[in-house]
Amino acid sequence: MKGRSLLMGLLLLLTCILLPSHDVHAQKQPLPTGLSDFSMAETAGATTDSLKVYTYKPAAWQDGRPIVVVFHGLKRNAEEYCQGWKEYAEKHNFLIACPEFTESKFPGVRYYNFGNVIDNDNTGGNIQPTKQWIFPVIDNIIKETKKQANAKKSRVIIYGHSAGAQLVHRYVLLNKGTSADLIIAANSGWYTMPDENITYSYGIKGLNLTKNEFRNAFTKPVVILLGENDTLRSKVLRKTPEADAQGQNRLERGRNFYNNAQDKATSLGLKFNWQLITVPGVGHDGTGMAKGAIPLIEALAR
Repeated sequence: MKGRSLLMGLLLLLTCILLPSHDVHAQKQPLPTGLSDFSMAETAGATTDSLKVYTYKPAAWQDGRPIVVVFHGLKRNAEEYCQGWKEYAEKHNFLIACPEFTESKFPGVRYYNFGNVIDNDNTGGNIQPTKQWIFPVIDNIIKETKKQANAKKSRVIIYGHSAGAQLVHRYVLLNKGTSADLIIAANSGWYTMPDENITYSYGIKGLNLTKNEFRNAFTKPVVILLGENDTLRSKVLRKTPEADAQGQNRLERGRNFYNNAQDKATSLGLKFNWQLITVPGVGHDGTGMAKGAIPLIEALAR
């Protein structure tokens, strides 16, 4: 019996030596340098499929340098946006993360541009329960990107262009808080005005926002970034009477949105922490508009 116990002990020792270690406390491998991607669990949306995030990390990047989370336009071309930011990432040492909101998981304008606040792609639909809104996905992406990059000190910038800017500015208005240090909405096609007399998506009628919720929105660090040449009434620009009431093009609509928000904050006696910045010589170009975002990101990183 004693010999059998000794033999079992030797076998156990040999097993521990030969088998690889699986230390649950081992350090997570950092996000790879260069172009890469990762998938994250995300139950929000029309399906429970995972969400893919494309990344670009310069070799010189380290914790403490900015993380820029870039939201694509209506083509859902997150990888292309990531490629477009590659040059800026290398020159300024930014880590870029571009989440992909696929048509299958976030179908149509309803789930992407509108954040699933209403149940259709137009206006006047049924308002969905707030637990079904997809705005918290943005903070989930920030959290997972920082985890993947082993980042604890880096500041996070949200940059949304076109349809991405629609999602982002509605996140500003309707999400209680934010885990971002700067939010940039560039060249949105049309806006949700802070007006209780206009139906969503053009206004906030029926959402019953409180003064505290307006305070949360207007104190967020927001930049409405507009291309000086984004004045064409292109094929994809929404031309409904409600959209045209905001302006005849994206530049006019962006200026009117900013002014309406500022007026709303003033009427409520609230601090207004937004900026309006126009980028000279740029039209409806997501990568070109990034040129206007770079100085803002650099200033935040100092």
